[in-house]
Amino acid sequence: MNESERLADQLNRALNGEAWHGPSWKEALEGIGASAAGARPIAGAHTIAEILLHATAWNDIVRRRLGGESPKVTPADDWPSTAALGDSAGWSSAVARLFETGQSLTQTVARFPVEKLEEKRPGLDGSWYELISGQLQHLLYHAGQVGILRKSEVHATAA
Repeated sequence: MNESERLADQLNRALNGEAWHGPSWKEALEGIGASAAGARPIAGAHTIAEILLHATAWNDIVRRRLGGESPKVTPADDWPSTAALGDSAGWSSAVARLFETGQSLTQTVARFPVEKLEEKRPGLDGSWYELISGQLQHLLYHAGQVGILRKSEVHATAA
């Protein structure tokens, strides 16, 4: 397995399971419905739905950057509106989209030329490796947030 394939494997584990750090996105989202996803158990914190759409957006942005595009990221791109997620069909579609963009990113990373990983990205200080590992860290961070929000929701409804 080469380094690009190892990075892809780690992204896959963060999304789908068998991750060393703890629950993957798949495990963190298990059993969450539209209502719970839209709840704000911690005042001022993002909802699970907001975090999911944010992670989905960045899966796609990073994939596009690895493919040579330079998408401009607006605040609306960074934190998309959750307006369409109010019902179970909208929520299910959003969850499926997270895993679709994750799989697409994982495949792109697995095919990324190993010899380019340490190259500086055009016009930026960071390397391609830093972009990929940064998105991996980003996914893990937000999966942890989802776990905390789930626990906060449970405690808020129990009180």
